[in-house]
Amino acid sequence: SRETHAQFALLSDWLDADSESLDTDQALLDDALQQVRALNQTSPAAADAPARFLLLHRPRTWSATEGRWIGWERKRGKLEMLLRQLAEGTPPAFAALDSGVQLAQGIRYVLTLDSDTGLPPGSLRELVSIAAHPLNTPQIDPASRRVTGGYGILQPRVVTPLSARHERSPFHTMFAGQCGLDPYSSAVSDLYQDLFGMGSFTGKGLLHVQAVHAVLDRRLPDGAVLSHDLLEGSIARCAYVGDVVLMEDHPNHAGVAASRVHRWTRGDWQLLPLMLHARHFGIDALGLWRMADNLRRSLVAPASVLLLAWVIATGALPLGIALAAVVAALLAGPLMGALAGLVPTRRGIAWLHFFDIGMREVLRSVAASAWQ
Repeated sequence: SRETHAQFALLSDWLDADSESLDTDQALLDDALQQVRALNQTSPAAADAPARFLLLHRPRTWSATEGRWIGWERKRGKLEMLLRQLAEGTPPAFAALDSGVQLAQGIRYVLTLDSDTGLPPGSLRELVSIAAHPLNTPQIDPASRRVTGGYGILQPRVVTPLSARHERSPFHTMFAGQCGLDPYSSAVSDLYQDLFGMGSFTGKGLLHVQAVHAVLDRRLPDGAVLSHDLLEGSIARCAYVGDVVLMEDHPNHAGVAASRVHRWTRGDWQLLPLMLHARHFGIDALGLWRMADNLRRSLVAPASVLLLAWVIATGALPLGIALAAVVAALLAGPLMGALAGLVPTRRGIAWLHFFDIGMREVLRSVAASAWQ
């Protein structure tokens, strides 16, 4: 993105460690600084403008819950510290690395992207223009410290790019779904946005600096929240923006996917104490429902295993009924979506191509459910 007024910052932490510093730290930092300087030389900013690329790095702090030296609150902590610096103008919370490279003044929006997220050309400008619309300007209730009107966060649609040759695998084919950009046949809506005017934040979106800082700064307990995206979206009010897309790779190996699900599930269950005090933390009824739905989803697999083990051990039910219940739990959702794709919604359809694509989706959903 060659927007004149856009800066690109790498927010980095050290690897978790048993001590505050390691012998390899400085060499890594020097290498990162050298590469950022090279980027600024090859893609310089406009005259009299701050550097286009910069590195924002944090020292380790002691975490009692992890029992290790880590970057404070990991990703959530990095964003909270960055927004605090931008909103309050406080001294930089990140390590002073390069005197000639600093954040621009008056930054109003921060787009947070993971390391494997791609930003298509034009997406940044579209997101900022949507956020700047008067109807989307966030309105904050000082009493509850919640965004009650407009939106503090915009969540674009995230799609899977076409995979490279070394990334192609049967697992990727089953679970990645349709890959690439196809705006003519893949318009997507969000049920929560359509019915309640609020989408779900998944960690990659545009943040309104002042609004998100006002409702989230120093609000959540330390060392207790790993999965924070849905929580932040509920408090700061997130909108789903279906016609702006970001690209993100899907795991091409079952081990990587399982590690991701484990991390997500652990984070979802860590929110349970906050759910029990929802009013105190500014979580509304819709946010509470979505958090509970995540817990429900995480219980489907272990409940299926327990059901089959119970039926096999006791014979309390015919095994066929138990298997049918498990298959229905894993297959119903994906299959309903795939079958809905076989319903023609307009005239002038190329029928052979339409049903070829539709049946591929049905077979993919069946194969993915069989894998599960």
